[in-house]
Amino acid sequence: MYLKKRWGLMGRIKVGVTGTGSLIGQAIIKSIKSSNMSKDIYMIGFDYFDDTVGALWVEKNYLLPDFFREEVTVEDWLEEVIEIIDFEGIEILFIGIDFELELFAKYKNTIELKTKCKIVVSSQDVIKIADDKYMTYEFLKEKGFYYPQTLLPEELEKEKIDFPCFIKPRKGSRSRDAFIVMDSQQLNEALSVISSPIIQELIGNSEVEYTCGVIHLDNEVKGAITLRRELKDGNTMTASFCKDTPRIIYDYVCQVASELKPFGACNIQIRLDVNDIPKIFEINCRHSGTTYIRTLFGFNEVEYILSYLLGKKPKKFILKEGVVKRYYEEVFVGS
Repeated sequence: MYLKKRWGLMGRIKVGVTGTGSLIGQAIIKSIKSSNMSKDIYMIGFDYFDDTVGALWVEKNYLLPDFFREEVTVEDWLEEVIEIIDFEGIEILFIGIDFELELFAKYKNTIELKTKCKIVVSSQDVIKIADDKYMTYEFLKEKGFYYPQTLLPEELEKEKIDFPCFIKPRKGSRSRDAFIVMDSQQLNEALSVISSPIIQELIGNSEVEYTCGVIHLDNEVKGAITLRRELKDGNTMTASFCKDTPRIIYDYVCQVASELKPFGACNIQIRLDVNDIPKIFEINCRHSGTTYIRTLFGFNEVEYILSYLLGKKPKKFILKEGVVKRYYEEVFVGS
């Protein structure tokens, strides 16, 4: 166990969540608020904007220095992060923004030594593999897992790929700059407009696509759930859970997670090929935008991780079948 806080004797447990303006950060916050632990948690948010909706859902929300601005350095950002965590006494910090993963992984040991806060983030090596889709393919192939045929543009001279195929950036998410191409002409056109592209086997179709959540802690898979999903603009808008999902899918994602060894939550996207073989086309070693959707099915990964790190026995998942629909809503803030 990582934290030895005297539960109940020191007031509420202080938990930080970055990205109060992001779909991921907000999903983490909503999962905490809907958990049995909510009354024991004092949430502190972080973002780079002061008008986020998620800021309304936490007790405090801090603005971090934007290290993408020329006058701000990563050292400025790190100093501020450490100062806030130390001042607030934050004991566990969840990362809710993609671009922060690499930084928090890099400075994880530094932050934890100076603040005694547990940073829920995977190692730099794990994040690097997941963040680069060609490295993901190489990892799957090297470890003997099912994988989609994947090529770099320079490999097309030696290797052949069947049409239709999928062209997308090595790095990126939410289907940005991703194209299905039907022939060589479309392939060349797509390659000319995508930065650092890969060419990948087109696996199945979007009607049979799964988003899988896996919890991995202390070199062990603690739980997993697989949802069929429908996308709109790169985001899951409809998700369904059925207890008779093929066992091969669960075995596949759990074996991959066991070999990859993320820390905390891991989100894996797969499709089935024409032979019903699952193939991973994307791994995110973090919580995802579907974190709260999984919570609604009874798989509250955030609550599980919190309980585990606080030395409490996580409650058993009781999953319920059904469908979750995502929609937009509004909130009145006032003047």
